Amino acid sequence: MPDHGSWLPPRQLVFAGILALALAVPAGKAHAQLAIDIAADVMELREKEQKAIFTGKVDAVRGGVKLKADKLVVDYAEVKRQSGKKKNEIRFLVATGNVTIISGGQTIRSRRARMDVKANRAVITGNVIVLRGKTKLNGNKLVLNLTTGQSRMEGGRVGAKFGQ
Repeated sequence: MPDHGSWLPPRQLVFAGILALALAVPAGKAHAQLAIDIAADVMELREKEQKAIFTGKVDAVRGGVKLKADKLVVDYAEVKRQSGKKKNEIRFLVATGNVTIISGGQTIRSRRARMDVKANRAVITGNVIVLRGKTKLNGNKLVLNLTTGQSRMEGGRVGAKFGQ
C-alpha cells in the first residue's frame, strides 16, 4: 500500500491498492488506468457484486483531480491481462451527496456524478454548478466527454454568468 503521508486524518479508512482507476482523464490525453487514493469514514467491499462502497466524508484524489462526496460506489470487474495475470479494473464510479469535483481551476458541484471509466464520460446531475474564475454555469445535467473535452449542460433552463 502506498505511503499516504500525514494528509489523511486518522479517523479515516484508506482504501488504495485494490484497484487502479481513473477519476478523469484530461482532454487530449490517452485513456489510462491510474492509481487513486480514496479516504472515507467507512469502506465496505462486496466481492460477489464487485463493488467497493465508501461512505462518510469521502475524499478521492487522482493526479490533479479531487472528488469529495458523501458516498462513492466503485464498480469493478476482474479482467485477464495478455500475460495471463488477472487484475481488477474499474467500470463505473458513482458519487452521491454533496459532490464536489475540483480540477485545473474549475469546480463542479452537484448531487450526483456517474463516470463510465472505459468510455471516459461522466454525467453529473442534480443542481449542477460549474465555477471557473468569475464564470458560473448552472443546470440540471452536465454531460462530459473527457476524451474530447466536449461538455453539454442540459435539462430545463440553464444559466451562465460571465465575469462580475
